[in-house]
Amino acid sequence: MLNPSAYALGANRSCIRDLFEYGCQRAAVVGRENVYDYSLGNPSIPSPKEVDETVRQILDDTDSLLIHGYTSAVGDYATRKAISDDLNARYGVSTVPEEFFIGCGAAPELVSVFRALAVPGAEILAVAPYFPEYKPFAQEAGLEFKVVPADIPSFQINLTAMEQMITPSTQAVILNSPNNPSGVVYTQETYQALAEILNSKAAEYGHPIYIVSDEPYRELAYGVEVPFLPEIYRDTVICYSYSKSLSLPGERIGYVYVPQKATDGKALYSAVAGAAPPACGRRSSPGAPICARTWRATTATARRCTKG
Repeated sequence: MLNPSAYALGANRSCIRDLFEYGCQRAAVVGRENVYDYSLGNPSIPSPKEVDETVRQILDDTDSLLIHGYTSAVGDYATRKAISDDLNARYGVSTVPEEFFIGCGAAPELVSVFRALAVPGAEILAVAPYFPEYKPFAQEAGLEFKVVPADIPSFQINLTAMEQMITPSTQAVILNSPNNPSGVVYTQETYQALAEILNSKAAEYGHPIYIVSDEPYRELAYGVEVPFLPEIYRDTVICYSYSKSLSLPGERIGYVYVPQKATDGKALYSAVAGAAPPACGRRSSPGAPICARTWRATTATARRCTKG
């Protein structure tokens, strides 16, 4: 016997994945340089040289057992502190290492958060247009997935529709800014208006409504501010990946940020950790030196590379 939903997900291939495989086949015939692959979102810009330099340094001067060993289940502390320090410096906030859970890219991080929020009958709202894999992630976790219609032509958030669609079963809203696929950055005013709606609905229904903010493109914004959402709406959980900002999709490096000030923040953090696949946490953080030193170098590079 097989799990039918798992079989359906595996047997019905994504057209994006099929395009990628076709691109690989054509590259073998005509050469990689003659194939323009717009399928998976692999970067066309190499990762900063500091990434390779840091990895080489670590391999040269660090005990191999430490580099490749397990760490704490929630991720190496030095790594989490490096991330916390970087965000505090960039945004003038006061995060602490205990609020970060090290993950292996945004996708499994989102799955972990969805599972943590999946109480019986729970709903999650996505804002159109949205990354299509949100739907199977949410449904597989046991959440009912609903879509707020697009706000055309601005592609901000359709706040009127959002307010009408929130019910007592709404556990969370998932946002993605800068947005894939529209490229729009949600403004401070949009976030503030949304926060007012969610706070009002949370008070009415007697439970928090979280924002799950998927932020792999946070640094890929030019001439426009990307607000740090937890400073606007307390009950925000961030899922982040370095796949885009540092051209590292294959390394599967990222984190979940669960503010302790969020409603039931410590309990939510524990639920995310408990819901995470084994590949998250300890396996994605191979030793204090490689994690902390790589993060310090790459986050500093990200600030330089994304200015302007």
